[in-house]
Amino acid sequence: MHRFYLPALPRDAADFPLSRGDARKILRVLKLDRGDEVWLWDEEGREYRAVITKTAGMSVYVRVLEERGRDVESPLRLALVQGIPKGDKFEFIIQKATELGVWRIYPAVTERTVVRIPAERRESRLRRWQAVAREAARQCGRVQIPQVMPAAPLDEILTCDHDPAAHRMFLWERETGDNSLKGYLLSRAQSPAAPVYVFVGPEGGFSAREAELARSCGCAAVTLGSRILRTETAALIGLSLILYEWGDLGG
Repeated sequence: MHRFYLPALPRDAADFPLSRGDARKILRVLKLDRGDEVWLWDEEGREYRAVITKTAGMSVYVRVLEERGRDVESPLRLALVQGIPKGDKFEFIIQKATELGVWRIYPAVTERTVVRIPAERRESRLRRWQAVAREAARQCGRVQIPQVMPAAPLDEILTCDHDPAAHRMFLWERETGDNSLKGYLLSRAQSPAAPVYVFVGPEGGFSAREAELARSCGCAAVTLGSRILRTETAALIGLSLILYEWGDLGG
């Protein structure tokens, strides 16, 4: 059944209209009509079974039939701090990280970040990134949308206040094999209440200065192995390993 996002479910009307964008998709793409059922979900993580009661022009009205609880969110509060890569790679990373179950995404401007977002385009770019996360959450059946934070310098993200109990793993290809992500995960227990941050560099990785700053800020510099991975590969492998060992990936 098709799913559509609502910022908030109206409480004072039996029948209410969906957004114009969703109505257009329902009528022109999906070819749904009165009597067809859809799933709705809101920003509070609730999901509802609803029926289309009326179509008028490019408007679609629905009525909620039942609320359904779904336990699909990861118990792990996992945040990705991603050096902004070139092209459309970052949108791909947002999409896949959302599917995996991340809680929050921080776009980081690093020493080797090539992309520079003009001040006048930062707000629209953030809206675009958040829309990518919302659509990915809709497609994969999540009931919570990861929050994409405004782009910020890596130094600022590293030095901002974090939960002292948080785990902060800094993926660096120049770290020795003794300090591996696998070893870190196996040697430590994870409390569900403590957030987990994983830092991934852009193309070219992090600089030695950034790695040293990360260590001074309490991060554990770890490696994913002897082979150099693309930034999008490193991000998804790192997230997957953490979610497999400490989260719910794999059942």
